[in-house]
Amino acid sequence: MHAWLPLLFFLPTPASAAPPQHKVDVRIAGPLAMVEVWRSLDVKSSAGDRPSETVLDLALPEGAALLDWEVIDRGKRTRLSRLSPGQVSAGLTAALRLRQMSLATAPIEEGTDYRVHVAPIADGGTALLHYRYSAIIACSEGRLVLRMPGSLEANPFPAEVTVRFDPLPDGRAIAEASVASTAVPLRRPSRRLLAHGTAPARDAWEIGWRYAAMIENFPGHVLAAAGDGLARASFATVGAVCRVDRSAKLEAPARVILLLDRSRSVGPGGMSAERALARALMEALPPSVTFNAVLFGSEAAPVFALPRLATREALDVFTAAADPHGLENGTDVTRALARARTLIDGEQSDSTGCTWVVLITDGALPTSQTFARMRGALAGAHDERVKVLVLFARQHGDDEVPAPAIAEYASFVRKFGGLVHAIPSGDAAESAHAIVDAMARGGDLLDVRLDNAKLADVLLPGQGAHVWFADSTRPARRVRFVARGMDGDVHAETNPVVPDRQWMVPILEDYSHGAWSGATSSLAIAILPVRPGLPAAKNVDDVVHGQMDPTVLRNTLALAFMPRARACYLSRRVARAGDAYLRGRMRLQLTLERGELHDAVIRQSTLNNPAVETCVRDAAFAIEYPRPEHRDAPTVANLNLVFRPHTAEETAPDASAQNREIDRELDVILGPVTFPADAKDLIPDDAPNKSPSP
Repeated sequence: MHAWLPLLFFLPTPASAAPPQHKVDVRIAGPLAMVEVWRSLDVKSSAGDRPSETVLDLALPEGAALLDWEVIDRGKRTRLSRLSPGQVSAGLTAALRLRQMSLATAPIEEGTDYRVHVAPIADGGTALLHYRYSAIIACSEGRLVLRMPGSLEANPFPAEVTVRFDPLPDGRAIAEASVASTAVPLRRPSRRLLAHGTAPARDAWEIGWRYAAMIENFPGHVLAAAGDGLARASFATVGAVCRVDRSAKLEAPARVILLLDRSRSVGPGGMSAERALARALMEALPPSVTFNAVLFGSEAAPVFALPRLATREALDVFTAAADPHGLENGTDVTRALARARTLIDGEQSDSTGCTWVVLITDGALPTSQTFARMRGALAGAHDERVKVLVLFARQHGDDEVPAPAIAEYASFVRKFGGLVHAIPSGDAAESAHAIVDAMARGGDLLDVRLDNAKLADVLLPGQGAHVWFADSTRPARRVRFVARGMDGDVHAETNPVVPDRQWMVPILEDYSHGAWSGATSSLAIAILPVRPGLPAAKNVDDVVHGQMDPTVLRNTLALAFMPRARACYLSRRVARAGDAYLRGRMRLQLTLERGELHDAVIRQSTLNNPAVETCVRDAAFAIEYPRPEHRDAPTVANLNLVFRPHTAEETAPDASAQNREIDRELDVILGPVTFPADAKDLIPDDAPNKSPSP
């Protein structure tokens, strides 16, 4: 509340208005940038007949974090205090209520990171707002860039921009640079650079540059910064990599083996997309390339006995075999890769050239399908002549491929080289040409690491990534970069920049959700984050469990699964006396994802009959489950099954009273019997005479 006390005591005093100002200073050191912004604020104590606060929405570059704020009013600098969002929000509400000011109700534009609340105290003319934030450098089409978002103000004005590039410890010089789409004139590459420009009033803009020399044989730029004295760790390193998009040089494969996922998680729409992509890919390659296709779910079967040229007739046969209505339960990628290995060994024994193994799937990967198992299934004697392409094809509207699946596939492809791409829905021919072009440009860099930290699972041509990591020991003098390319491992080393401690603190210490407040003689100001608190990012190994409508799932299990489970019990083999009256309980856990049963586990059973238990588990894989739309999270269903016969089990008779029990049963069946004194009385009077005639 102390920041809002001037609202109660200061009286209005006139002041002259100053012209609008907007200035941006940027200093770049390795992978980090420090941005300082000055912009003018009109201080007016009233809006019409009633005082009202004004707001200013602010958007920051992706991954940027604010460091501090200050207000320059009448030549006096006032530094704002950093508090929690709750404290600043409560103080703002109380101060506006005391001054009988209305809270601004302007809608928040999409992309807003912070909202600046300005409550005028006196007509002070124009004040100057000054703030700083640090950001990590990004990459775009092989160039290092700092992207600046567009203005969200109602009446924005252009900004004067000054950019200063600090020299790198490696001595690399800047070959080209641009500010707001305007090239910076350079007579020759320079280690230091001071550039000027003018940013547009409303549109987004960027600062871009490229260094003249690469590091060793790495096709791109590797930057690192190291610092110490952080709260979380004694030392920390920030690294960024930008891959240059080299010129295309297509080395067409001699043969292609298509592996199409036809599991139920794909869905009919996804299967159609896979089939269209596979056909378009073969049509985009030279006509001399031969191909074969393997359709897999729980089983894997090739379409052709021998490889075929990609003629119209062969592609028509393949299209007919990949029927969207022929889906099956299970995603056994390992089995499909083993079948591909068999085809490769049969073809490469008397031929040369490279083989592309193209795996087209929706990315729903069971936990049993690890990269180690997949790598072992495809490994062989000619690994250097095998390239693997993993393509994720999904129908329009589906969620993105889960990060753990991408990481698993990237670790698998790393051994062979190739690419791991998520294919957007749309024109299959356009996507196929983009895939061929990506392979011509060197494929993807896989399992990209900076020292012991992972930068990215997949790095596409022309793209980049960044990471920061903390360590208890001082970083080495040189930071090592390693990744797997098409032709083997790629290594690079760089000397880290040592920037001012303030550059790294906001990013590493999570300043992204802080709030600030303060007051001068003319105004009081509050800065609040639009998203005050986001949950911490989950580890890629964590599994997020989803939900499915319990009624839909219950109906499916009752109508389709329960009759099969009952048949397993009724058709059991009766080899012993106890089998006829078998009874017990079973707890079955089903793991479903995208309408496909990934696993069925018997958690508990008192049947003690492996044949029935196996039959019940297999029955769970034989039915079709509902497929939730726009949700990839696994659903876990637990079933408690009770098995017992319809008739009660008979108890064993008492041997000591066996004769008495038999007599009683005879009495029940025959009833008590009494005999007359004369046996002839037992013969009825009208009985026929059956004695022989004399």
